[in-house]
Amino acid sequence: MPKAMKLALNPIQWMATDDGWLDPALAPEPGELLAMVKRAGFDSVMAAVPAGLDETRYAALVEDAGLGLAPGYFVCRTDGSPEHTPEILERAAAVAEEHARLGLTEIGLGLAMTKGSARLLRPARGTDADADRLSALTDLIRQVGEAMRPHGVRPNLHPHVGTWIETEAETRFVLDALPAHVVGFLPDTGHLAWAGADVAGLVADYADRIAFVHVKDCRPETAERGRQNGWGYQETVVNGLWTEPGRGGLGLTEVIGRLPEDFDGWLMVEVDRPDIADPYESAVASATWMRGAFPLAA
Repeated sequence: MPKAMKLALNPIQWMATDDGWLDPALAPEPGELLAMVKRAGFDSVMAAVPAGLDETRYAALVEDAGLGLAPGYFVCRTDGSPEHTPEILERAAAVAEEHARLGLTEIGLGLAMTKGSARLLRPARGTDADADRLSALTDLIRQVGEAMRPHGVRPNLHPHVGTWIETEAETRFVLDALPAHVVGFLPDTGHLAWAGADVAGLVADYADRIAFVHVKDCRPETAERGRQNGWGYQETVVNGLWTEPGRGGLGLTEVIGRLPEDFDGWLMVEVDRPDIADPYESAVASATWMRGAFPLAA
């Protein structure tokens, strides 16, 4: 088990909607939210510059709250078709430049979820898999990595249920096709488990490409019930899929234990829909369990 990991929070439990989605407009104002993240027991917060603030003002708010910054997230809104590639690459470079100004060298990279899409209607089973689409997306990810590299920032592939890179096979295809200096690996324990992946095996096989982990717990029995009943993404979430770390059925200590002994990156907690109704109490419970379960940097 690594001995110097850093504890971070992506505070999305404040953004959870009643219908199993996320709405950033529900979050408290930035200063208040950052203060609660710190008070709940976290050392770092996911970098996400709010609308209306530049990165200098945002960094000052984070510092005032007594927090450090952990890598943020870049969303590619595409199905692999080429017409939006120039816009995506321009935005990727701008986000990387912003991240660099915040002092960060890594960022998550995922694809967008679209309501009504096939993979949201039939989630976590590789619906409508297509080899040509996956190859096109892999090439786009390569281009994103090359657009970010001049700014000293590396994207990290983040497989996510409901997107076109969802399954273990799709994850391995992309990572095996691209070198580590172009794209790292950002495993999300909950999304990979929901999609039926061998999460511990993936972490072990690509450990040298992991700079941070999204730590998410879930109830596998709810995922299975959703598959049997034909539930969509949001219906599965509303029926209690997600929960705070340590309250679900994932072997999180086994997964994190597959990281190298010298891993000193972030364990970033995400609770997409809190099982504990109050978002702040959800964050407190998450930090408390994480501090008891893992050796963290002082």
